[in-house]
Amino acid sequence: MKQTTVTVKMPSRLKEELDELVRLGVFTSRSDALKFGARLAVMVERMELPISKRAEEFAAEEIKSKFKRIRNVC
Repeated sequence: MKQTTVTVKMPSRLKEELDELVRLGVFTSRSDALKFGARLAVMVERMELPISKRAEEFAAEEIKSKFKRIRNVC
């Protein structure tokens, strides 16, 4: 498989998180972690709903769930 080099800019904190995953052995390199993320984005995007729409729905459900817990406590 032909490979190409891609330059990626990201927040320093995200780079540190990726490096930690490499250090823990989750990925063999930062490059492998980024390839995994790219593959995951493509797989999810090919599903019925775009990633952003699913993220919005997930966030909305999380907020509803937290409000329910707050109401039960108060």
